[in-house]
Amino acid sequence: MSEPKLETRWLGTMRGSIPQPAVISPNLMVFNVLEASIDSPRLKATLRGPSGDWVRIQPNGNWKLDVRLLMDTDDGVPIYIHYNGVFRVQPGLMERLGTGEAISGDEMYFRSAPYFEAPEGKYGWLNDILVIGRIRTFGGGTVLYDLFEVL
Repeated sequence: MSEPKLETRWLGTMRGSIPQPAVISPNLMVFNVLEASIDSPRLKATLRGPSGDWVRIQPNGNWKLDVRLLMDTDDGVPIYIHYNGVFRVQPGLMERLGTGEAISGDEMYFRSAPYFEAPEGKYGWLNDILVIGRIRTFGGGTVLYDLFEVL
């Protein structure tokens, strides 16, 4: 029997700009997402807002993400995106991020599972797909994800 595999197709790239978080408690930070965009052959959208990222810090230091974004497509259609994710914090990583360094996704495990909600019509297909995000770079106030549609 052959080994099972998961097939994906690149959907696009999501970029974001975030300031320093508001630290609510030792296990909760809230990031105000200031800028975000998605660039893809099938979807182009920019942040409309309000939008944010609520990060729960686990006892082992890893982050659990709770992100909510409101975007408008380049032709004016509103799309709501919400996702959870996991960022494994490895030794030395937070110190590097603290200096403002942008770190490659090849050096960290930072994944997300975005869900899209769009009106029926041109972008209705977004309601019916499962997407996985893999960080390309993170740090220095920016985030860059590659988004993959699970086939």
